[in-house]
Amino acid sequence: MAPRLSDFRGRDNNFNLIRMLAALLVIEAHSCSVSHRADLLRPFFGLGGGDLGVDIFFVLSGYLIAKSWTGKSWRAFAWARIMRIYPALWVSTILSIVLVGLFFSDGGFFVRPSTLSYVWHNATMLPHFSAQTDLPGAFGTAKGHDFNISLWTLPYELQMYMMLALVGGIMGLRAPYMALLALAGGCLALHFFGAGGVTRGRLLYFFFSGAVAFTLRERILLDGRITLALAAAIAASFLLAPAWRGGTLEFTLPYIVLWCAYIPSGFIRLWNRLGDYSYGSYIFAHPIQMGLAAYGLTTNWWSNAIASVAIILPIAALSWHFLEKKALAIPMPRAFGLASETSRSSSS
Repeated sequence: MAPRLSDFRGRDNNFNLIRMLAALLVIEAHSCSVSHRADLLRPFFGLGGGDLGVDIFFVLSGYLIAKSWTGKSWRAFAWARIMRIYPALWVSTILSIVLVGLFFSDGGFFVRPSTLSYVWHNATMLPHFSAQTDLPGAFGTAKGHDFNISLWTLPYELQMYMMLALVGGIMGLRAPYMALLALAGGCLALHFFGAGGVTRGRLLYFFFSGAVAFTLRERILLDGRITLALAAAIAASFLLAPAWRGGTLEFTLPYIVLWCAYIPSGFIRLWNRLGDYSYGSYIFAHPIQMGLAAYGLTTNWWSNAIASVAIILPIAALSWHFLEKKALAIPMPRAFGLASETSRSSSS
């Protein structure tokens, strides 16, 4: 009999590898963008590699954040989420400003209102939990358009954390309630926010599909036959119903991602020993890709992607081992919550 999702405990899995592959999909999409060519995957999947990478991130995030909530108070949960998101984001933001201002900008860069706004928005995600992706003056250009476009997803990620904590705090993490919340939230986002609501609805679906999967872990079988059937449905949509390609992929993606996270084993599990380099790759990559393209150091998408990954991976490794991992080990201050919660927070 196929194992249940609840049968898997501990850290012997493929989460780090899948997150890294998702980050590489985003890098591929951005390499195509800065090289002024169409995304390679869009003709096949009906959506770009960056979209697919973000969807994978949100499925895994929903599953793991729901797991993180279990057994924690809201203070301990909030502290763990803050330590996961903000320290590396602060370093990425300040480092980008300093390096660009010293070596890759025109005069007056450091004191421009747009530069100060970039620091404020991306160090706090406030007001209204917004991110700023443009950095005028970067690389000697007037616009600095989409200097670090990857940051656009972080406000959505923070909103999902708050929604999950709200549901968990009020009525517990019960699958029917979270499924209803995701459906209602998606519909409201589509109704009130227009085109932006499509993004909100999509990310709500993927995040809460992961969260609901965690609440139903005792009932979900990770069966290779189901995975093959879903993969066959994706292939059939490519061949027989092109208009359904995107929808079929989105419907089947959460199960396939979780199956890949736990079932395949062997040498691929070795990546898990390295650490989680995906977040560092995600938040540091795009300015490097922009710089390589702006100065003609890469001439096409694949040279930009290869050069970017070669530069980014060491940075992401340093970020994980000397910043992100250490930040996660910082105990929750007494001023932030009860002393009894401190030890639980530091162990998560």
